[in-house]
Amino acid sequence: MECKAAGESVFAKEVLFEGNCEQAVDTELTLPDYCPDIGRLLKCRLVPMITSRQVNFDSLVVEGSARISVIYVDDRDKKVRCCDRDYPFKASVAYDGATDNVRLLAGARVDYVNCRAVSQRKLDIHGAFTVHMTAVCRKENELITDVDGSGLRLRMESAEITDLVSCVQTGFDLSEAIELSEGKPPISSIIRSQTALCVEEIQTIAGKLTVRGNAIFTMIYCAEQGDDPEKMEYAIPFSQFFDISGIDEECKTDVSLSCDMLEVSPRTDSDGEYRRIDVDIRVSADIKVYRGREVSWVSDAYSVDFEGNCVRKQIRLERLLDTFYETSVCRQSVDTGDSRIESVSDIWADILDSRGIYRDGRTTVVGNMAVCMILRDPSKGYSYIEKNVRFECELSHTVSGKNVRPECGVSVKNCGYTVTGDSKLEVQAELCLRGSFYEDIQARQICSVELDENRPKSPENRPAAVLYFAEPGEELWDIAREYNSSVESIRIDNGIDGDAVEESRLLIVTA
Repeated sequence: MECKAAGESVFAKEVLFEGNCEQAVDTELTLPDYCPDIGRLLKCRLVPMITSRQVNFDSLVVEGSARISVIYVDDRDKKVRCCDRDYPFKASVAYDGATDNVRLLAGARVDYVNCRAVSQRKLDIHGAFTVHMTAVCRKENELITDVDGSGLRLRMESAEITDLVSCVQTGFDLSEAIELSEGKPPISSIIRSQTALCVEEIQTIAGKLTVRGNAIFTMIYCAEQGDDPEKMEYAIPFSQFFDISGIDEECKTDVSLSCDMLEVSPRTDSDGEYRRIDVDIRVSADIKVYRGREVSWVSDAYSVDFEGNCVRKQIRLERLLDTFYETSVCRQSVDTGDSRIESVSDIWADILDSRGIYRDGRTTVVGNMAVCMILRDPSKGYSYIEKNVRFECELSHTVSGKNVRPECGVSVKNCGYTVTGDSKLEVQAELCLRGSFYEDIQARQICSVELDENRPKSPENRPAAVLYFAEPGEELWDIAREYNSSVESIRIDNGIDGDAVEESRLLIVTA
């Protein structure tokens, strides 16, 4: 006889697919007419940008463009220049799964890029980057909360969890017209630009989520006068509203922002000088909304009337403990080798990898970054130096729990330096740290219970009571099941409050 089970639904994120797709970059780049000839190559950069993500019934498709930036010293004025070209790509992987309510997360990591000058105006470029795709959805799971059967005794477990209310991927655009500050020379050409997204506040109200912060925009450009490149920084504030069904003030949110696209266009002012720029940023937002509640489930069962069989399975629940948005300064000493430092024309840092380590209530974000520098050497002129350094930042945010899993993201807000010797400098990288703390709850639950009515537990063969000597830590449930009793009766007969025996003692166990 199969016993009747009742349950309730819990909702969590399920990963349907996770994989990589490598994209090769093999192209020729010819300088446009407005770019001066190449005197010496300094650096070739490759920056993949994702413009669309699509879930089809048989494939996952990511489209975008890889921006190739060739930084060089020109042959005419011996200035640092840059030539950009966008290399379109389309990455696709086979997928056989659900398509409704599935969102595709995607990011790209550069593997390598090489550049060779065929002539002063033509280059061969070979490289590769990897697109990482993850298809996720909101999955409904059932917890067995009750089982009805003859003489059944149920063991219940409970936990505080967070139900996934909504799982959304969306985006928004930022546009800003920026004018060079007083005293800055006009723009001749842009060498490098970047933006870091720093979240400062997240608020939830009925049906809406508000995210406030700043996009920290940095630009390095070649000026019409002077030799060394110029630098400008600008904070673009944003306050974005998202309509999300089911969200209210009681919900917890996990919000991750990333920059999918950055376009910078110089503009002339009333005097005809390039002192203005239009900045356009496309931001991708990955939003998960949770609601906390307590749930209970049947973890074990037996019958005092019949022999039976229980089918069990492992369940995984999670609880979003908290989220964090912090900044931290990483300082590292860098040796430039045989390049002496007359001046630093540009310095930046690219995050290579990162992860969060939780231990004893504290969380440390560790990883590696590439510190990239364009230096002026008194004898060799401009040179490009790149050093990989390790960073380690301890979060001020603390949480407590069992099996805490931090999920962290890192971006570089800005990068500064202090020259400490002829070929040494201290790099100060200000990092934007964001992430969430999840508590993983691993447990077993009863799926079904089947009683054998042909194998009754005859009361004639059972004593009315037994004396049992219990060891410290023994659970009352195990004793009750062994002697066909109940936890509650053992508690009452022996004056025990908890679920286990605290010290060695003799127990009366009644059937």
